[in-house]
Amino acid sequence: MAYRRRVQVTGGGTFLVTLPKEWADAVGVTQGTSMLLVPGDSGSLILVPLENRSKNRCRIALDGRDPVHVRRDIIARYIAGYDVIEVVGDRIRPEQRRSVREIAQSLVGLEVMGETHGAVTLHCVVNARDFPVEGTVRRIFDITLGMWEDGIAAFTARDEELAQDVVERDGDVDRLVLLVARQFGLLLRDLLGEEDMQLSRFACFHYHTVADQLERVADHAAKVSRATVHLAAALTPSLAEGVGEAAQASREILTRAVQAFEQRDGQLANQVLEGKERQENLLAWAQSAIREQPKNAFPLSIVMDSVYRSREYGFNIAEVALDAAVPVGQRNHVPPGNS
Repeated sequence: MAYRRRVQVTGGGTFLVTLPKEWADAVGVTQGTSMLLVPGDSGSLILVPLENRSKNRCRIALDGRDPVHVRRDIIARYIAGYDVIEVVGDRIRPEQRRSVREIAQSLVGLEVMGETHGAVTLHCVVNARDFPVEGTVRRIFDITLGMWEDGIAAFTARDEELAQDVVERDGDVDRLVLLVARQFGLLLRDLLGEEDMQLSRFACFHYHTVADQLERVADHAAKVSRATVHLAAALTPSLAEGVGEAAQASREILTRAVQAFEQRDGQLANQVLEGKERQENLLAWAQSAIREQPKNAFPLSIVMDSVYRSREYGFNIAEVALDAAVPVGQRNHVPPGNS
């Protein structure tokens, strides 16, 4: 609901605007309440009751709920930016407590801070300033790139031990991606968060999008690693070389796209995207590879699909890099010579 008010001017030249009573009652604004006025880039003025920033808690009912549903609810509220999450029930059983603790351990900064027979209280103790989004996304990229290289190496060498190590690293990426999602959620919930994070909501949206694309590449690295156990025989040298070359091409696209994003380099992003029009026909290569070694048809098809999709995620990041390269306040600017 939007409210319309006319500006009034006092005899001393002070501008006055009345607050809607329904809104004031709903958020607990009374006489003497401290308010913060935050100018927005679009010319808006955001009005924030300071007391409301401390009411960042929620409650999740446990009784009669599937543990998977409870897990999803906790993660959703973590992403939404809640600092305190209370999981409550008539009487929480030991296995339910263990489940809640395991969920907390899978999320960065979420700790069990209190337990009773009918409640487990989780506090998110992570400070946004301690985990800058830029650094977190860079860490996600480093882990993902290592997973991709090792996943391909494990597949071509039929190294199941290395493949298992890659699969286990996927959880590290998931935790960091959820942290980025939480920080983006905090900015959406609390308009003052930009000052705390030293990052605009618009910029954080770009980082969140890139983190999401990198997570998908990490998932495919794990998928490639799992395909290793399905190899019926070692790859022929020519097949191993072909898989390695295709994977290296995808790696190069991903690396250059992330570089373009980090440097806000629109020219480099366009160079990356030019490769989308002249990429090799991976499907034809995969069909040829399967004919050469039909006993490995299933794992080969999985790997070539992952190579193709990881390449596409790199192109998606290059698109984000183009958007991020546009200076705020100049998004309608048309370069000379364009119409």
